[in-house]
Amino acid sequence: MNGKIQSVEPNVADLANGWLKSYGLDYKLEQESLNSEIDQALNDYASKNGGGGGNRPDAKLLLRDKNLVDYPILIEYKGYKDRLVKLDSNGEVANKNAKNEPDYKAINSYAVNGAVHYANALLHYTSYTDIIAIGMTGYYDELGKLQYQIGVYMFPRTILALDRRLINILISLF
Repeated sequence: MNGKIQSVEPNVADLANGWLKSYGLDYKLEQESLNSEIDQALNDYASKNGGGGGNRPDAKLLLRDKNLVDYPILIEYKGYKDRLVKLDSNGEVANKNAKNEPDYKAINSYAVNGAVHYANALLHYTSYTDIIAIGMTGYYDELGKLQYQIGVYMFPRTILALDRRLINILISLF
């Protein structure tokens, strides 16, 4: 028997996408287009591996508030127990190394770090100023039950315009 633990990312994605579907949210998967502005930004920004663009969040959607403001939500799934987020010594998402260069290993390996990377693409290359990045990972416990962890980050960190209903939906979803 191989000692390597197998990723349960497809199971995590199935669970989370099921939640999105149950709320009737119009989410898009990796290869699907959300809108041309977001698609272009994801394509133009450096990839999670440091290459030339082609970023594809596992799921993405636009959530509209009561004031008809759209908030992009970018979701990245991983399938291992300790792959939710890598933080730096200040407790911040560690997407840069000590030389202030992108830490592509962390961006590629951790769910939240990947989602934050996608959010940065939108902050740099779109007109969106308020973006939600969600990372989710999971694993099977010793009883065979899927356990999961979720991290939600908002950019900027104070999105005051989101109405309470949208915040409650996000909290109940994840």
